[in-house]
Amino acid sequence: MAERLSLHPGRAAIGATPARWGMAYTDVSFPTAGGLTLRGWWVPGGAHKTVVMVHGLGSNRDEPLSRAPYLHQAGYNLLVFDLRGSGESDGGPTMGYLEPEDVKSAVAEARRLDPGPIAVFGYSLGAASAIEAAAMDPDVTAVIEDSGFTSAADVILARFTEITRLPAVPFAAAVMAFGTIDFGTSPWNVQPVAMAARLDKPLLVIVGGEDTVVPPAEGLAIFKAASGPKELLEVPLAGHVQAYYAANSLYETRVLEFLAVNLKS
Repeated sequence: MAERLSLHPGRAAIGATPARWGMAYTDVSFPTAGGLTLRGWWVPGGAHKTVVMVHGLGSNRDEPLSRAPYLHQAGYNLLVFDLRGSGESDGGPTMGYLEPEDVKSAVAEARRLDPGPIAVFGYSLGAASAIEAAAMDPDVTAVIEDSGFTSAADVILARFTEITRLPAVPFAAAVMAFGTIDFGTSPWNVQPVAMAARLDKPLLVIVGGEDTVVPPAEGLAIFKAASGPKELLEVPLAGHVQAYYAANSLYETRVLEFLAVNLKS
């Protein structure tokens, strides 16, 4: 039961469409390299520049969509989609082991829909997957990561205590073992911080100072490891993926400035 709760959260229902925010959209579906079908929405903007937005564990395309209108107003195309095992997409979650392949598939779909430069913008698990995908995918021009973790094992341990109310030591050992069987690799092998060291593209790291799911030190470690041009936005009073709400004006300004500089046609 602990393994199921920690590693396999239930699917959240899809909420409002982009029309709620006055954005025209089309339904999209596209395959992964492994044969799954991922589903989402394409929201065309006024410029040939695209932001692919990637949600976190236990969420779906609703999470980035609700924080996307300012990007669309600035002219960016948006691709919001459900990772494997989330929303209306096929498969099951793998805590960052295979989700980078989902991001690469979404980038390929965005490239098919518009030839302009592409930024990947991820939250939590989506942030970690965005870093890993961007380090390997030449079609990604820039990356924004909000509350990304350094390793899947660390966040599993954090979620274990949060969800089960049991101490991680010794009870999480069984969860880690089941996770290895589920995912086909040890959670300790999912290391976004190592991929950040291979990322030579512009990166904006966003860290919430009161994040209790992914400790701020993990975001700072990703920032330190990144080998390309990089910027850091720390929001001291923000919890996990809450910086957008805790300092909305600052958040939107920094994101738009970063994209204006690094996502040029």
